[in-house]
Amino acid sequence: MRRLGFTTSGRRSHEPCRHEGLPRRTYRLDTYWGGAFDRLADNGLLLTPDLLGFGASPRPVSGYGPEEHGKALINSLRTLNVSGKVLLVGHSLGAMLAIWMAGRYPDLVRGVVAFAPPIYRDPQHARKQIAQLGWRERLFGSGENWAAQVACQNLCQARPALAVRLYSMIRPDLPYPLVEDSIQHSWASYSETLRRLILAAEGANWLASAGSPVLLVVGTADKYLDLEFLRSLADQHPHVHLDVWAGQGHDRPLSQPERCLSAIESWGDPALSGGDETL
Repeated sequence: MRRLGFTTSGRRSHEPCRHEGLPRRTYRLDTYWGGAFDRLADNGLLLTPDLLGFGASPRPVSGYGPEEHGKALINSLRTLNVSGKVLLVGHSLGAMLAIWMAGRYPDLVRGVVAFAPPIYRDPQHARKQIAQLGWRERLFGSGENWAAQVACQNLCQARPALAVRLYSMIRPDLPYPLVEDSIQHSWASYSETLRRLILAAEGANWLASAGSPVLLVVGTADKYLDLEFLRSLADQHPHVHLDVWAGQGHDRPLSQPERCLSAIESWGDPALSGGDETL
């Protein structure tokens, strides 16, 4: 039974909030979300996991679909003796897993706050949307490119210090600890997770089957997303609420931590989350 690496804080006597997610470049979550989010532990138990195959969590040779990720999370919650329903919060790929879990484990999930979920119409739409972003996304965004695999195996896995230096030059805008954590994965964990949770484009079905309310928080400047498609999904499903932030891109937990915190803390009353557009 695989158990994940976790950072925990807060009191067990309150209803727990599980704060989970896997950003698109696989940062360890306690670094990506930052210390500002620690205040979520003031009124309950806050659990911040590294997903299966990333960070301090186990890295099996294969098995990185939603079912395997979800079972690893559930096993970890049981090991930590977490009882009652949890609120799932995720960004990008982590948001996708949170939405899937709301349908697969309705008795365990009381709600989802999903920041920038890459939900696409079909696999062709997913690949086209990602490929148009730039050379990095075209190289690493298919999960099948041989050059990307060679780079991952010979840098991230074999020469991590060199990988960190190179990536910090490519992305000087990212905090250095975040760059250091971004290489903590295997090619199998990265590529299979990407293919099965995003590129398979099953997110619309997962959203439809969610057994609890889902808040989608998206930005008008987020080129990873198809905003019109997300609007149509929110219109179709009464349990889905769309909160649109004008001028905001993909990495809002980094750029807008306080506003993200407000969205999480006001969950259950979407009108309080302060979006520029609410549909």
